[in-house]
Order: sequence, then C-alpha cells, then structure tokens
Amino acid sequence: MIRLGTQDIVDIAMKQIAGIFKMEPLELRFVNDFQGEKYLLTNDKLHLSNKQYWAKVMECVFEDQVRPVLMCEVLYFLRNEFLESEIQLNFSYDFAEGVEGEAEASAEICFNDSPELTRSEIAELIDVALSMQDKQWFDELTDKYKQLSV
Repeated sequence: MIRLGTQDIVDIAMKQIAGIFKMEPLELRFVNDFQGEKYLLTNDKLHLSNKQYWAKVMECVFEDQVRPVLMCEVLYFLRNEFLESEIQLNFSYDFAEGVEGEAEASAEICFNDSPELTRSEIAELIDVALSMQDKQWFDELTDKYKQLSV
C-alpha cells in the first residue's frame, strides 16, 4: 500500500493536468465553498471521500482561465499515475474559527498483487520461467498450478 499526502496529490494533479491539457498550470488551489455539502460537516471539519466524486475540491489556474477540478478528476489523475490500483481518496477541510477552510488531502493506494490466473495462463508462465531459467519463479508457478489441479 502507498500513502500519499497533500503535497504528493497536488504534485501528481499538476503533472497530469499539464499532460492532459497540454498547458502548464500556474497554480492548483483548494476551494472551500461547500454550500450544499454543509450536511457533511462534523465538529467544524468537512470530510469528502470517493463517494463525493462530484464535489469541486480544487481550482486550476492557467494563464488565461481558472478551471474547477472535481474529486472524480483527482481520482482519474491518481489512477493514471498508479495503474490497476484501488484508490481511497480523502479531502478534509477545517472550518474551525480562525482556520478558514484549511485543506488536507490523503490517498491510500492498494494494488492487487495476486491476480487470479487460469491453469492455461499459469502453464504459459511456467514455459516463460523455463526459458528464462528462473528456478524460483518456476517453483512458485508449479506450486500454484498443482493447487489449481486438485
């Protein structure tokens, strides 16, 4: 599992936005104008997760325009960076007196390290392990093949 903090998420989003829109963003800033989402407020904090995919969480400032960035887009940017992963994205905004909506972002990224393979796929991989002369991988695949044969 990989854990990302606010700066990691901002860096990835900046990189992805530059690649997708073919122009360099000047700034990526968090927004804290959640008028319709006040029901999510708990103890002066507002928490957003994957469920609130529609929420505007940031603004991307370009030279000639400002573009909203939604939670679903941030998830998309992270999925582009960490292919074939499960991502739990969270944004927290502190609305305590004097803090004025300070934002924090975090993400947990998990990978499926043990994919389900069929017997024929494992047999093909055994052939590859033999041709590469990788005894350890051959042994692991052979054990897995035997388990599926039972």
